[in-house]
Amino acid sequence: MSVLSVLAGAGWLLGLAFVVFSLACGLYVISEWVEECPRQTRQLIQYAVWAVDAVHVLALLDGLSVWRICVSAAANHAYALNLERFPLVSLSSATFLGSCVLAVGNHFMWFFYFIRHLSFPFDQVCTFMFFGVWLVPLALFVSLTPMDSELPSAQHVDTPKSRQNMFKALLARLWRSNEELPQSLHDE
Repeated sequence: MSVLSVLAGAGWLLGLAFVVFSLACGLYVISEWVEECPRQTRQLIQYAVWAVDAVHVLALLDGLSVWRICVSAAANHAYALNLERFPLVSLSSATFLGSCVLAVGNHFMWFFYFIRHLSFPFDQVCTFMFFGVWLVPLALFVSLTPMDSELPSAQHVDTPKSRQNMFKALLARLWRSNEELPQSLHDE
């Protein structure tokens, strides 16, 4: 193995680390904006639902599977049901859990479709997957705010329900667990 091969591998790993870090920073900034502007975020997600519907209609013109387009459109409108109580969400509600199942199912349905139909170029497949399949679920994931009482770290005491962004709550929980790790090592 040559030195250049090792450097190339290290460069790819470093580049991947920067991409992941950049995505995390971007998601954090977006979640901050969402927390401060929930009404505008709700409207923006509703527009995204309509835009994805337009993408589905245009995809029909490209000859994609009609029944898969119909399933995707139905899943898209099922995601929109989460906007009724936006930005608060019950993580155990049927609407939220159904949306999660539909998002995963919709992804794999299209994934296997494009594997069987290799006539579509890779860039077109990626574009359709982002705009037609992932846009609304990702927007909802970043912007939904779970009740504090439903977070895994919540104490089971009768406390008033407050808002906390899901992405920020996850980061705070990870940060707390990393801070507690050295303390637990010293106790042993």
